[in-house]
Formats: sequence, structure tokens, C-alpha cells
Amino acid sequence: MTNSEHASIGQYVDMPELLARVDNDSELLTELLALFQEDFPRLRDVLHNAVHAGDPLQVEKAAHALKGMLANLSIKHGAALAANVEAAARAGDKREIQQAMAAFEGEETGLLAAVGRFMAGGEP
Repeated sequence: MTNSEHASIGQYVDMPELLARVDNDSELLTELLALFQEDFPRLRDVLHNAVHAGDPLQVEKAAHALKGMLANLSIKHGAALAANVEAAARAGDKREIQQAMAAFEGEETGLLAAVGRFMAGGEP
């Protein structure tokens, strides 16, 4: 396992900000993170498929959706990486899309693992 697979949720999510957004409602936080666990893989797959198909318009749309999801959950670095993919797609630069995707992919494994551990009660 890589270090990212052992990272805490706090390395990906601005928890104080997210808790403030949900008025410190731990039940709502759990519901939002459960939705994330369901929706993120689907959107990520749409993004990967669009990149593989060489469809910059679909890459842009999928990256935009992921950026919004991540930003709403105070996952700032992940949102910035998705924004980079979106910008590269908007510019139609396939090389930039590949580079931005590599950075995004490097983040997603650790993020999902950290959220999974948090949801399983592995973190306070």
C-alpha cells in the first residue's frame, strides 16, 4: 500500500470547513460522505471514459461536475486538480489533459481510501 492509502481524511478534506457547512451535524456529514462514495466513482468513470475516447467536451463536463462535488465537500486540492482537467479540456490540449488527469488520478485513490476509513469508523 502507498502512503496515500494510509492518509487521514484531514489530508484531503478541510474538516473544520465541512463541519461548519453542515452546522456540526455528524449525521448529515455521514450522509454527504455516503453520497460521495456512491457518486464519485461513477463521475470519475465518466471522466476516464471521456479522456479515453478523446472527447474534450465530455472531459470538460465530467471534470466540472467532479470539481463542484469536491468543492462542496471542502476537498480543496481535489477540486483544484479537477479544475485543471476542466481547463485543459476547454483549451482542447490533449497533452495537458493527460498531465492533469495523472495528477487527479494520483489524488483519487488516497481520497477514496481516506473517506472509506472515516466512514468505517477508522478515524475520529
